[in-house]
Amino acid sequence: MLIATITALILIFGGGGLEFYLTDIKKPVKEHVQEKERRTLILDESKALKKDLKEIRKDIEEHLDDLIDVHTAYASAPAAYDAVGKILLADQKTSSTRVLDARDVMHEQMTREEWEAVFAEPEE
Repeated sequence: MLIATITALILIFGGGGLEFYLTDIKKPVKEHVQEKERRTLILDESKALKKDLKEIRKDIEEHLDDLIDVHTAYASAPAAYDAVGKILLADQKTSSTRVLDARDVMHEQMTREEWEAVFAEPEE
């Protein structure tokens, strides 16, 4: 049960990761990727990723509600708690896989120079 709780906390409070960088790139892509066809593919993938992650987050929220229900039910057994934890781990895997797939699609469409320019740290 402890593992499921830790997993839930990581899913809730876990840091941003690549999804922020891959979904908030419209301006730098338009600025640094000159070829229209590649630019369109990159931006379409970014938009699709954002939409898919929104759906995955809905699933995670629903499964977190299930975890809370199991946690607060007096008669719940450890097996029920572990089952919900496994579902949440599957949600996390789905999210991570989707982010990495989107990264691969974008990576294939950019040169090294474009990639480094798009994902450069903003100057302050």
